[in-house]
Amino acid sequence: MKIIFLQKDYVNELNEILHHQELDEQLINKIIDIVARRRAYYEGPGSEKSPTPYGRFIEVDGQIQEIDLIEKMRGKCSVFPDELRAPKMAVTADLFNFLNDMNNLTVDGNKLSPEEKKGILTIVSQKGNITLRQLAKELNVKEDEIRGYRIDKNDKAIFTEFKGYKKIKSILEKEGYSISLNDYEMLDRIIEILTNKKGIQERKDCLYHLEYKLSDSVVDTLANTAGITGYHSLSFKALNLLNKELFESEMNQMQLLHELKLFDKNRVSHKGKKNIESDPEAILSPVAKRAQNETFKVVNALRKKYGEFDSIVVEMTRDKNSDEKKKRISNYQKNRENGSKEMDKFLNEKGYDPTKINGKTRMKISLYLQQGGKSAYTFEPLDLNRVIKDPKYTEIDHIIPISISLDDSQNNKVLALHSENQVKGNLTPFMAYAANKFNGMGCSYSEFKTNVLSNKEIPYKKKLNLLNEENITKEEVAKKFINRNLVDTSYACRVVLNTLSDYFKDNEIDTKVHTINGRVTDLFRKKIHLEKDRDENYLHHAVDALIVASVKKMNLLNGYLLKQEHDFNNLYNEETGEIITIPDDKVFYDERYIQYIVNLKTLFEESSKYYDHVIEKENMCFNPIKISHKVNTKPNRQIADETIYSTRNVDGTDYLIEKIPNIYDPKDKKCIRLIQDILNGEDEKYLMEKHDPQTFDLIRDIVKYHYEQFKSDSKMYKVTKKKGEEIITLVGENPLTKYKEENGVIHKYSKKGNGPEIVSMKYESEKLGNHLDISSNYQTNNKKVILKQIKPYRTDFYQCEDGKFRFVTVRYTNVSYHKAKGMYVIDEQWYKQEKANKKIKETDKFLFSMHRDELIGIKKKEGNSYIYDLSTEKGGDKYYYDGNSVEVLKFTASNNETTGTIEVKPIYTYCKKQLMPTVASSLEIKKYATDVLGNIYEVKDNKLKLEFK
Repeated sequence: MKIIFLQKDYVNELNEILHHQELDEQLINKIIDIVARRRAYYEGPGSEKSPTPYGRFIEVDGQIQEIDLIEKMRGKCSVFPDELRAPKMAVTADLFNFLNDMNNLTVDGNKLSPEEKKGILTIVSQKGNITLRQLAKELNVKEDEIRGYRIDKNDKAIFTEFKGYKKIKSILEKEGYSISLNDYEMLDRIIEILTNKKGIQERKDCLYHLEYKLSDSVVDTLANTAGITGYHSLSFKALNLLNKELFESEMNQMQLLHELKLFDKNRVSHKGKKNIESDPEAILSPVAKRAQNETFKVVNALRKKYGEFDSIVVEMTRDKNSDEKKKRISNYQKNRENGSKEMDKFLNEKGYDPTKINGKTRMKISLYLQQGGKSAYTFEPLDLNRVIKDPKYTEIDHIIPISISLDDSQNNKVLALHSENQVKGNLTPFMAYAANKFNGMGCSYSEFKTNVLSNKEIPYKKKLNLLNEENITKEEVAKKFINRNLVDTSYACRVVLNTLSDYFKDNEIDTKVHTINGRVTDLFRKKIHLEKDRDENYLHHAVDALIVASVKKMNLLNGYLLKQEHDFNNLYNEETGEIITIPDDKVFYDERYIQYIVNLKTLFEESSKYYDHVIEKENMCFNPIKISHKVNTKPNRQIADETIYSTRNVDGTDYLIEKIPNIYDPKDKKCIRLIQDILNGEDEKYLMEKHDPQTFDLIRDIVKYHYEQFKSDSKMYKVTKKKGEEIITLVGENPLTKYKEENGVIHKYSKKGNGPEIVSMKYESEKLGNHLDISSNYQTNNKKVILKQIKPYRTDFYQCEDGKFRFVTVRYTNVSYHKAKGMYVIDEQWYKQEKANKKIKETDKFLFSMHRDELIGIKKKEGNSYIYDLSTEKGGDKYYYDGNSVEVLKFTASNNETTGTIEVKPIYTYCKKQLMPTVASSLEIKKYATDVLGNIYEVKDNKLKLEFK
């Protein structure tokens, strides 16, 4: 069981200790202040003395600058890249959208004049919105004479609603203020604060600093106002400029942006640059930024080798086609409408007038119904009458505190008793239970967990939030929540697309840049029956790239196919290059198309066989696919996994014990592995199978029955053959999920049938490798308690006088940062001692250092088997060293320094088997690398580095 201590627990303990010392009260208070000091979430990591790119103190040109971290992550304006985006619900932002609506309208074929817009805005100023009927009345025309407006699923007119304006206007007018659209500057300042600041006290502090002298009651109401979220794509500077033009002219947004040439305004020019360069400020996510950099490296290398391209196709993030998207939106609108009608019916049945219940109370009732009429955290029955009439009886609470999650969605909201919410504070439900906050409220954490899992009305994502067991006070966990909400992969794709387009435009290069929806490759593969097995190798990425590139290059989809009798107008957008649908099989009988399919399949299949040593290169129709490798050599990594593990000793070998937290989870990889292990007869590693076989037999029977029922369904199971044996793979949902939905949870076997519920399951995950033994901190009986130690930082290889190869393992604990030097350092004396321990002399030759995933070449004596060889499993002949060839593998880590054993993986395919060759007596070992185009080369002239950046 995990025990979580909160900051106040440490402070109380410290206070007790200090008062038993001979210290005066003033000194005690100062010490406690230091320990209790805690930064706000929006300050981020680092400090003025220790700046970091991810915190509010950053180093620029040798100077420390303080920035607003939330402001940094909010994004920059699409027109003025030095300006921050404006709040989406600001009056100025809504005015921009509304004027665009007006400029798209025609009345009896004519555009609206500025005077007409002024009259319309007068109505909006009073009501916060306008209807088609009101618009027609103001313009003194019939409704059917107005054209160009947007419509909803029921074909009713939609005009931008000033939601932020209406919300703030309502609050201020209740306090006696007179508010109109002319007060937009004050309203925008208020909305800016409510959007940017999530803590109530933060909001109050900022509101009090406004020059408008708001009353205490107004400030309090505004600070507690929810629903003011999101940012527009444009800044206030751009919006104010465009709003003036939109009001005076007849042009819509896009026409105006092009007319004023604002798309290119203030953009950094690429003119005269030899290579395409990334914008380091455009993307915040380190992973997305790295992908962007690698993309441009590849494009630059290909341009250098082959010259300029006629076109480049960028695959965007996957989305459903337009028809499905419309259907999804329509379904969402219908669900909301149906939910509203059902609530009205429910309220009428209970004797309440739905028209007299405000939006916040309706939200409470919606959560009340979803939670089965019980409170969120202790499942106390709720009094509906008090929920509706007593605003202090219940509260809408963020499951994961919004100051951490930045998530204001429905999946992060529940209805809790006021008393529950007060004791929970800024904790997750798990942390609150662990800290005994809900003691005496009639519910344990295990009961809470069972109730959450069994409630079919609660969406899956909300359940994940309710049962989140991460420590949100840790910086890296909080950072993950921020990234989850602020980093958008589609945005990263758009940055790459824009950079490519801008570069070719600035340098007058006739390369067209097109986009294609990520869904296309999947549909195309299905059409040609070319399955993608992500667990087999990396080569499928190259095949997808060929499909993406060929769609435009071959001109099959927008040229030849358009000559058929079918209507393909929605198939391919010539201007943007975006493909929307894939046509039926019957239209594909063109010889070029058939040859393309054959070539695509041949390339993939031959490349796979080549890297599995089944065929030789000279027998291939095409050169094999190449894959480049990106290696991370940064030394600032954590020493060990923070998760505490227990172990079991089985026949003298220690195994790591891990747990499946919820065996009913529909998609959890550990659950999928459990099902597959049962079906493939590999379930002996589960402790229940050994210690409670009768209960495990119940689970086994459920799984096998499900397989017999659905084994012919390709969307549920897939059967392949390896070494003549059938291997069953689950591709659909966990069958235990379905069982639980229909029958409830499985219970431990007992004669009376009243055993406890089975939710989790422990298993032996792997042999115990590198670890930190912390058993001394716990009372254990013949078991180790450990932290998994992360693989070594690097391994240094030497060739010794006796001809053998030996190595020194450098772990992250052996690397320290020397602030004065501004470098990472490995202690020289420690290193010399390690060499001596490994029988490496000072005169022995240093060969190279290997980091995880770098490439090592191994040459062994003639007749020795290859380290990685699937040839016999794939129908080929066994592969042996010829005494000259080098086998290139991906280095993982050193395994045993005494025997000279290392861990490696194949460089192009996945391998579940642990490959642990001994290199001590090899004929030769070398270091290799790949360039960005996947060409392998030997790395020579390596130098030993004990100091590095």
